[in-house]
Amino acid sequence: MKNLVTIVGNRPQFIKMAPVSRVLKNRGYREIIIHSGQHFDYTMSELFFKELEITKPEYFLNITHQSHGKMTAEILSKLEDIFQKIKPQSVLIYGDTNTTLAAALAAVKLKIRLAHVESGPRIYDIDTPEEINRIVADHASKIRFCPDIPSIQNLAKENITNGVYLTGDVMYDAYIYFTNISEKKSTILRDLGLEPEKFLFLTVHRPNNTDQKEVLENMLFTISKLKYKVVFAVHPRTEKSFKLYNLWDSLKAISNLVITPPLGYLDTLALVNNCKCVLTDSGGLQKEAYFARKKCLVLFYTTPWPQIKDCGWQKVIGCFDVVNSEVISSEIKSFSKDTWHKEIFGNGNAAEIIVDLLEKHNFV
Repeated sequence: MKNLVTIVGNRPQFIKMAPVSRVLKNRGYREIIIHSGQHFDYTMSELFFKELEITKPEYFLNITHQSHGKMTAEILSKLEDIFQKIKPQSVLIYGDTNTTLAAALAAVKLKIRLAHVESGPRIYDIDTPEEINRIVADHASKIRFCPDIPSIQNLAKENITNGVYLTGDVMYDAYIYFTNISEKKSTILRDLGLEPEKFLFLTVHRPNNTDQKEVLENMLFTISKLKYKVVFAVHPRTEKSFKLYNLWDSLKAISNLVITPPLGYLDTLALVNNCKCVLTDSGGLQKEAYFARKKCLVLFYTTPWPQIKDCGWQKVIGCFDVVNSEVISSEIKSFSKDTWHKEIFGNGNAAEIIVDLLEKHNFV
């Protein structure tokens, strides 16, 4: 049996890994999981492993609280040491984080075959760290698993056509499987006193929305003017910025706002499935909103999922330096649930297809 190593480091990667790890386990394969520690908070790490029924990592690198360069370099260095020790035949990576980049570099330098899940999304902005990470990971990989047709087309523009497969999105697999569990186990609606379709679900974490005082002040003003209850799951870096600029108490004072810490996956699904609209700068949450048939307003200047926008379930409205309550309210009111909805991310069996391909290419 070949030695397959999976490397992850943050919430979206844990979610993406869960369906694939389940299939690998069901087929009798041993998977060595390495957790970089990129997301250090309990609610963004350990809780997800428990909720998603993922095997505990064999290696935890505990690398966090660092700049992009230092984090990537340290993950790369530690992975190189581990790879030289355990001598894996293949490495499996997910998404577009610093962990993804470091793992791709470590594997290719040691001539270890690399497979990339969620290959091909592009926003065509190389000033965005995630874009560079995606590009390097895709070019370093031997096989690439694409969640949708635009991703395949993006790779073709970069002359990557061999070892490219349309598998569907493993996040859709996870959504289908864990929504039923969420409905049974999550108590967050009751705990927060929420009624279905009576609240908006908000998350922001990107520097464009969190690193400037004026932008944070506009976020406060915009939220306070909305005629909806807003549930705001506050990312650690977002909370840090509010406190840095002495705006945390002002945020907590907004009467229509319900603040929560970062949430586990089951509670997140409960909120997405029951909210009126999702407001986010998270690429993963954009897809989860689509799976749940919820309007999503993207708090960024672009999206890696243009097909969601094209079919009307998503609107890119910009970051909080330009967003206002009138725009948000208008978009929510104009949305019709009769909007066309299609399985543009597959039909929920992406993990099975991915493991089939790993077998075909002798990665396991």
